[in-house]
Amino acid sequence: MPAERIAPAAGADMPGDVDPAAATLAELQRNAPNGVHARIGAPVRNNQLFSSQVLGPISTRETIQRTAPTQMSRREFSIRGMPLDHATPATPHGDDFADAEKGAQPVAEDVADVPAVGTEDLGGAVPSDGLPAPLQYHKRFYTGLIVDIRRKARYYRTDWTDAFLSENLSIVISTILFIFFACLAPALAFGAIYDSATGGQIGIMETLLATGISGIINAVLSGQAMTIQGPTGPELAYIQMLVALCTTLKIEFMPAKFWAGLWTSLMTIAYTLLQWCCLINKVTRFTEEIFSAMISLIEIVAAGTNIVRVFIRPDPAICAANQTSGCMSMQGKLYTLLIVILTYSFAVKFRQLRSSDWLNSGLRKQLANYGVSIVIIALTIVSSLITPVLGITDIVYLNVPDVIQPTMVDPVTKARRGWLVKPFGYSNDPSKQFPTWAIFLMILPAIGGCLLGYLDQNLTEVLVNRKDRMFKKLPAYHLSNMVVGCLLYPICALLGLPACHPATVRSLAHVMALTSTEVVPLPDGKGATVRIVGVAEQRVTHLVIHILILVALAAGPVLKYVPQPIIIGIFLYLGISSIQGNQMFDRAFVLLTFERDRWPGYYYVQDVERREMTRFTIMQVVITCVLVAISRVSQIAIAFPFLMATMIPFRLYVVPRYFTADAVRILDK
Repeated sequence: MPAERIAPAAGADMPGDVDPAAATLAELQRNAPNGVHARIGAPVRNNQLFSSQVLGPISTRETIQRTAPTQMSRREFSIRGMPLDHATPATPHGDDFADAEKGAQPVAEDVADVPAVGTEDLGGAVPSDGLPAPLQYHKRFYTGLIVDIRRKARYYRTDWTDAFLSENLSIVISTILFIFFACLAPALAFGAIYDSATGGQIGIMETLLATGISGIINAVLSGQAMTIQGPTGPELAYIQMLVALCTTLKIEFMPAKFWAGLWTSLMTIAYTLLQWCCLINKVTRFTEEIFSAMISLIEIVAAGTNIVRVFIRPDPAICAANQTSGCMSMQGKLYTLLIVILTYSFAVKFRQLRSSDWLNSGLRKQLANYGVSIVIIALTIVSSLITPVLGITDIVYLNVPDVIQPTMVDPVTKARRGWLVKPFGYSNDPSKQFPTWAIFLMILPAIGGCLLGYLDQNLTEVLVNRKDRMFKKLPAYHLSNMVVGCLLYPICALLGLPACHPATVRSLAHVMALTSTEVVPLPDGKGATVRIVGVAEQRVTHLVIHILILVALAAGPVLKYVPQPIIIGIFLYLGISSIQGNQMFDRAFVLLTFERDRWPGYYYVQDVERREMTRFTIMQVVITCVLVAISRVSQIAIAFPFLMATMIPFRLYVVPRYFTADAVRILDK
């Protein structure tokens, strides 16, 4: 059967965790004949829960008689049932890896006398290069980084040349165009939200610059160039927390961000050398789903907050009486709400084209891929034509400078600040400069930023490096974290840019766009699944995509005509769409269906008692809501990243006390 290329929708490009393998199998359950993991005789329903649509329908308008899965099909093809990453059981090896490269038996004493964490469920690919496995813990604190450097050195030349192989070149070019637009839309959305959250100190210009610089550096140096850099939900939560802290302490935000960034850089270098990246294997589905759900809710709440701020603006008559600014007429407020609703609705409709019967498959796929960009352009043009006719003059537009310069206005000179942040503040009065005690106080938020960055960086790489991706080049986690600590954090701190991390959904979309697949029957003959034929593993797409992001900086004079409600609508869409594929939300929606015979045939529905599944899901939902609420309360927001980090030991030591071993094994595998 000829290989078929799958490219996820460009709209689904935020940091929520949509797993392509899970989404594909969920789609097959709805559409494939004799589907897997469903109860016998249940008719297929096109609206089963929230499941991502990765493949177009294989069979439609057909009542499917579902067959109970065999042990073999359950083991190999159950949703989210595949191992996560590349940790393998500890094997003895020497510190001199030259012996291992020659096939000699390495020396045993250089390896810690503990197995690699997560070896049962997180097995991953067995190293084929003679070096110890990725995420293998070593006794010597720097050994993991050395192993990673030697591993990537072997692949480095082919990382560039493989993009130009005849079988890869056309796919590489199409992926560059697709992912560029998939990255540009969220960069604009996050930039607009940053502008609002920081009072104009960080905006779209800084977000685009940070995305471009981070992506180029990672494309050249990182341990896994298949990830895509960009602004993420955890960084937004961190920035909001830091702004609230600076407001409470009455200190300047930009110098505080500079010092917090440097402390975060030092902490990242330290944990990389100490090989704490290996601890990411302690993160199970329980914590991963909470983290993903938290990101989705943060984005949804941020969009909702901006809509509310529009409606609490005073009327122009009140502003005229009080001689204040920032007002908006009721006509402008209603028009803003209408644009937000239209933007969200059209973005959803474009995404749904992939599984519709309209046009042909090629056109459906292209329209779904570029739907978000089409919506932004179309509504911007329509709005520019309608607002003069309706007499609406108080719509808010994107705050983008006409030239490439920072968004923030220097409070002393009343001009745009310079690109280099002033570490001791922007006041000429020595008594008002950034205090020394605040420099060391920034260690506290830096720890929180480091924790969020650790989870954001490594969880995304774990998801990208799943062994079912069939990568031939093994990743280098320690090297990726060292690049972040040595280069990305210091550069972003010095230039006053928001830090960027691998964006989960954009990274997965990048991988899937470079993946060739074919549909094959399941081992028990009851249905079909998707098998990966090959992946174009290279660094060129990552590099060119982020170079194009930097080129987009020159579009400032055009971007400033985009109404801000359009970007708020896109942000709302990104937050809601990132819910899909998160099993926690799937289980929550299952529990809202009171008729048990209408429950879908997911394995966790079949194999777990309703009481256990209900308690497990409620626990996750409550924890997620508490974390999001804490991140929004300025007085206690600084505790948010620390509480997020406690979810790892909470899962390991508390959760097993309240649930049966079988329930935990099935719901958390």
